[in-house]
Amino acid sequence: MPIIDKEGNFLAVADNVETISNSAAIADVMAQFANAEILGIIFPTHHDGRGYSLTKKLRRAGFNGKLRAIGPLIPDQFSDLIACGFDEIEISDEQFLRQPLVQWLAAKEISQHSYQNNNSTKTSIFQSRRQKIAANRHLNLVRELP
Repeated sequence: MPIIDKEGNFLAVADNVETISNSAAIADVMAQFANAEILGIIFPTHHDGRGYSLTKKLRRAGFNGKLRAIGPLIPDQFSDLIACGFDEIEISDEQFLRQPLVQWLAAKEISQHSYQNNNSTKTSIFQSRRQKIAANRHLNLVRELP
C-alpha cells in the first residue's frame, strides 16, 4: 500500500504499523501504544473525521511517535491531516492509481494557511492577518513622518 509522508515523499513499502480504530479511547491508546514508533489510525471512510480528533488528543497527551492515517482518504484532506498531527497517509493501490502522488502534492500546495494553530509550520489565517495589519501600521507611520 502506498504511503505519502508529510513532506510529500512517496514511501513504496508499508511496514509493520500498529493500527487502531478512529473511535478508540485516548486513555486505552496511550496505555497500550505510548511508546510505539508508528501508530496507524484507520479511517473507515474519507468523511469520518474522528481520526482527526483522536490525533489531536494523542499529540496533546504526549505521543511522539509517527501517526499514519490509513484508509480511503482523498488529496483534498492532505493538508488538514498533516496540520492536525499526522506524519503519513496510507491509501490503497487502487486509489493511488486513481489519485497519483502529483494530485496529493498539488492539493497540499493549494492550502497555505489554516484557521487554527496546529502542528504544521503553516501560518494561521489570523496570524497572517495580524502580520499584515502590523506591516500596514508601520507603513502608515513611515508615510506620516516629516
